[in-house]
Amino acid sequence: MGEPLLKHRNFLLAVLILSGMIVFGLALQGCQIEDGAPTTGDNIDWVTVIETPPTIFETNIDQIQDQTEREPTAQEFDQDDQSFWLSFPLPAIQPATPIPPPFERLEIDDHILVWALLGTDTEPPFSGKTQAIHLVFINPRFSKASLISIPGDLYVYIPGFTMQRLSTAYALGGIETLRMTLAYNFGVLPSRFVLAHPGDFQWLVDDINGIEVTVFQPIPHACGGIHAGVIPMDGTLALCYASFRDGMDEISRMQRQQQLLQLIFHNLTRNGNLAKLPTLFASYQGWIKTDFSLPELMGFIPLALRLADPDRIGYFLIGWDQLSLWEVPGYSQAMVFLPDQEAIKYVLEAALSTIMIPSPLTNQVQTLEAQLTAAQQATATFLQQSTPMPPNTPTPTEPFELTPPWETPGISATPTTPGYP
Repeated sequence: MGEPLLKHRNFLLAVLILSGMIVFGLALQGCQIEDGAPTTGDNIDWVTVIETPPTIFETNIDQIQDQTEREPTAQEFDQDDQSFWLSFPLPAIQPATPIPPPFERLEIDDHILVWALLGTDTEPPFSGKTQAIHLVFINPRFSKASLISIPGDLYVYIPGFTMQRLSTAYALGGIETLRMTLAYNFGVLPSRFVLAHPGDFQWLVDDINGIEVTVFQPIPHACGGIHAGVIPMDGTLALCYASFRDGMDEISRMQRQQQLLQLIFHNLTRNGNLAKLPTLFASYQGWIKTDFSLPELMGFIPLALRLADPDRIGYFLIGWDQLSLWEVPGYSQAMVFLPDQEAIKYVLEAALSTIMIPSPLTNQVQTLEAQLTAAQQATATFLQQSTPMPPNTPTPTEPFELTPPWETPGISATPTTPGYP
């Protein structure tokens, strides 16, 4: 498949662990979402089919640039704009291949939640490509979830733009364009999203003191050489292991990513590690993009422990049986994946059916709850012992007023070096 290509560009693992796994617990919180946020079960009209693409630009390029420069916000994501659902925008650029009709809308029960978990290939503040794209179906009633990994090089219609790789949708128009793209090409409408960067994942692995990975296929020519067997990995090595791709072998990369997802989730839910969630949230706040708050995440911990029970999360991917390689016309000789809609629909329906089968929890959940309780009590005891007691009679002092540096004569503010905190 050509020379091995090492692209430190994708990964959503920090997203799934810090937010996705806890997001699954919405049932414990009454399945509440932001006011006005449409869900896949809402009674909305589905979309208009675009039968014939235009031969000239129908959208002003300046308008496209304005969309790409606009930063997505949670308020925009939850906006209840009915015109958004009635039809998809026409293409702005003549596509290299005919635009397929919209994907048939999946039949999803009202209580099933759909999330988009994304991993970009670029550090903030740049958008970059979302090479890691995962859909998550959650059945809060049965404490079950399914994760479906989708190749970023899938060649799809991006509404309002043209036929292009799925990984470019977020960079072109933000989360709303990606959301619309998923609706058009997969028949599902994610109601909320989380997006992480490479550094977020690398830090997370280091924060949990590394992971031990069973490597089935060695990678001798990248990442310093990874041989088969049980390999201890820090954040740097784990990011390389998850990001490496040999030619167009995206499937093997997605399988390695799912392997690491399971390992990190296992480590975080054991030995009371979820008690560190407030510290982790503070560390990643401002870097990981999400519309979840810390109080929400703390409230979702009970279901995270239930999902750590064996066989509660199913892992699926859009693989070779659902794809075909295709060379984009022109001088670039770029290779992309063309989707098989019927085969993809079968995978999505299988992921949905898996979470609709109830099964009893094991005693392991009680063990995890006891470990978390012990960790919380140990933290509380440490804080009590390390907090100094105030004097019996406090001495009143004059109020202290802090003068901002830009208002103090002769003092100028020193800019902070950009980068991770």
